[in-house]
Amino acid sequence: MPARAAPTAGRLHLTVVAGARALAASAHAAVFWLVLRGQVEVRAKEGDFLLGPGDWIALDGDSAPHALGRAGTLLLGADLDPDLKRRWGGMLLFPARGRMPARARGHAFRSWRANGAFEDDHPGSGVGGGALLEFLADLQADLIGRIDRCPGHSDRRRRQVMVRMQRARLCLEGRMDGGLRIGELARRIHFSPWYFSKVFQALYDIGPLQFSVRMRLEHAHRLLATTCLPVTEVSAACGFDNPCSFARAFRARFGMSASEYRLRHARGGDAAPRKRACVASPACMRGGR
Repeated sequence: MPARAAPTAGRLHLTVVAGARALAASAHAAVFWLVLRGQVEVRAKEGDFLLGPGDWIALDGDSAPHALGRAGTLLLGADLDPDLKRRWGGMLLFPARGRMPARARGHAFRSWRANGAFEDDHPGSGVGGGALLEFLADLQADLIGRIDRCPGHSDRRRRQVMVRMQRARLCLEGRMDGGLRIGELARRIHFSPWYFSKVFQALYDIGPLQFSVRMRLEHAHRLLATTCLPVTEVSAACGFDNPCSFARAFRARFGMSASEYRLRHARGGDAAPRKRACVASPACMRGGR
């Protein structure tokens, strides 16, 4: 099934992609992509992300996001055109990613169908926003509730800071090799390293360096479960220069060594899936949840 969209001005364009298809956002739109089935690789300026069933991501068009669905994929997309982006994008759709509960996925599927995204004669009919945008906003309720933690003398300024910080956070999530330094990231969003760290801590209740380590350890956790890479290679792929420091951090985070975790996972009957994943391990290593 090809990607479908309706070029209706001032509308929210809906798309449906099934199978090994690609999607790209224009530089003037914000996008929301939700995976219902299969796996989708998303590449953007912030980094690389591997999304599975229930995972969603929202990105601004100037992040140059591209999505590539693998065989068997079913993906729902929403594209906010420039007018709608100006009216709603900064208010309701922050750059972010997350996971949608199964019940909400069913609601999303019905919403896309109700608005014509599955009809050949009305491919991706544009909708004015309203209830569907509010549904998307509900996914980001936690972020919206944190806006008051951002510095600024006006709500508009605080929202602008939130957008900057969310893009920075996505950069940390999308670079699992640890190659992006905090000082460099702060400069990207025009903050000093000290100010960036202070705002990040206030907004997310964790420092950016600690957050980066946590994300990379969780990525290592996934690699150990889904690939047959040696522990030392997993450590290097997740940005740990010293295997000993990786071993200490992994044990502190998960209460066991990386080797113990892999052994327990194999005993759980998942050795065969891990063997299959070895063939495609470079794609897995690029990012994802």
